[in-house]
Amino acid sequence: MEIQVYELLRDNWLLLLFLVLGLGYLVGNLRIFGTPVGPTIGVILAGLVFGHFGLSMNAGVSSFGFALFIFSVGIEAGPSFFSAFREDGPKYIALAAIVAVTGFTMARLLAHVFDFEPGFDAGLLAGALTSTPTLAGAQDAIQSGLATLPEGVSPAQALENVGVGYAITYLVGTVLVILVIRQVPSLLGIDLEASARAYARERGLVKTDDARSVSAEMLPMIRAYAVLPGTGGKTLAQRAAEVGQAGTPLRVRRGNELLDPDPDLALEDGDIVSLIASLQTHRWAQEHIGPEVLDTELLDFRVGASAIIILAPHVVGRSVRDLDLPRTHGCWVTGIVRAGIELPASDDVVLHKGDRLQLIGEEERLRELAQEIGYIEEEVEETDLVTFSFGIAGGILLGLFVFKLGGLAIGLGTAGGLLLMGIAIGYLSSLNPTFGRVPGAARYLLKELGLTLMMAAIGLNAGGGIVEGLTQLGPAILLSAVGVAIVPLAVGYAAGRKLLKLNPALLLGSLTGAMTSTPALSVVTGAAKSGVPAIGYAGTYTFANVMLTFAGAYMLML
Repeated sequence: MEIQVYELLRDNWLLLLFLVLGLGYLVGNLRIFGTPVGPTIGVILAGLVFGHFGLSMNAGVSSFGFALFIFSVGIEAGPSFFSAFREDGPKYIALAAIVAVTGFTMARLLAHVFDFEPGFDAGLLAGALTSTPTLAGAQDAIQSGLATLPEGVSPAQALENVGVGYAITYLVGTVLVILVIRQVPSLLGIDLEASARAYARERGLVKTDDARSVSAEMLPMIRAYAVLPGTGGKTLAQRAAEVGQAGTPLRVRRGNELLDPDPDLALEDGDIVSLIASLQTHRWAQEHIGPEVLDTELLDFRVGASAIIILAPHVVGRSVRDLDLPRTHGCWVTGIVRAGIELPASDDVVLHKGDRLQLIGEEERLRELAQEIGYIEEEVEETDLVTFSFGIAGGILLGLFVFKLGGLAIGLGTAGGLLLMGIAIGYLSSLNPTFGRVPGAARYLLKELGLTLMMAAIGLNAGGGIVEGLTQLGPAILLSAVGVAIVPLAVGYAAGRKLLKLNPALLLGSLTGAMTSTPALSVVTGAAKSGVPAIGYAGTYTFANVMLTFAGAYMLML
């Protein structure tokens, strides 16, 4: 049996699509200078290769992926979008705006200098800034009719120009951002590790030099102790005040009776009390309460781990230390994730709405804590597809509204409508978890699937013009990519240091967020040997996604 591979792929778009996705992920696993290429670049490169040989993809695939991606970005940003104004929120907004405006100006200027065809300027901005939301906004402006195209340039040609410009400059932008971020500390004589430590000390993010020993010491365990003769009479609250480390009583045995651990309960000689506490607290208990006792009823508890999503207003804006969870609930914080970025698990991190708090503690107390401050993420398994579907439909309808101001048409476009609708639903879901629920794993899948579908379609449809584009634009588009990638970083760094007075480690992390470059963040955190840069990344990333989405659309509306 003879199989014509080319005809098979040409006639079976589903086979072609998943072949490009699979090969793209394999390419994305490769490393350049120790940094993974990443699935975004891998998929678009695989698509360009197949597209160069005349294979293409239906535009509907890109539109479907675009809707999933932008809407999921909005849902992810929603819970923390408004609460991000706390702490350094205004500085993050300002920095994201500086990078977006500078990049927009550079792309517009260079496109005029080199006389690029319509669409290449938006593709240049999206690729050099490694901003997929910018690409989505630009494509939507063309497809929705908001773009102002000169006579003789069809929407199809403008779309191809956007895709080709993005494909050519994305790799350049990614590599340049990583290289610049990596070299800035040495060029400017900055000790990034010292800067990160200084910020950590200033914000109380450092506990001790030996993180591993602290982690081992703080792992909770459940033990039971008999009250020494002659030491009774003190209440559980008084005993708790004597403890040098954190711990919580779980149950008290008095003869054959089991008592709840009321803080006002006075311990008597011969009582047996079970505690969930750190290793240090158990050492104290052995010395000051009494000998350890094996009592199955007192030890009939299970220590578990849960991820709780922060929602309660009385928790938002407070530090982990202020909550004092080991003493009040017998729960220990082991990790904090904000907008998909892991933050230092420190007592002085101030919590935002939508933060994912990873905890270890007694299972019943974890559930009680979740009811007070939010909900356990693992317990939300089903996606609210009704709200998700109507949300996308509503976002598309919202994007159709256009206002005329003189001869200028102003509208959100589908990208803006979906993004804002996603933010609204994400925020409302943070107020009521039963509404519009999208579990973290489902949100990641939808966002990643949408992004890679977009990249596959863009690569396939731009592949036919990639060689011609490189031939026509040649050094001009590559030189422009260098300018659009580096100048916003330079201006942003100068403004961040001189005007916003940001710590260098925090600033570099913030700049990677403003450029929406996760690979660059991994370089900064590695060089700083600290999670401090991730705090800045999470701060600017949310606002940058919104600003750059509208920047891509506005680029084609001028």
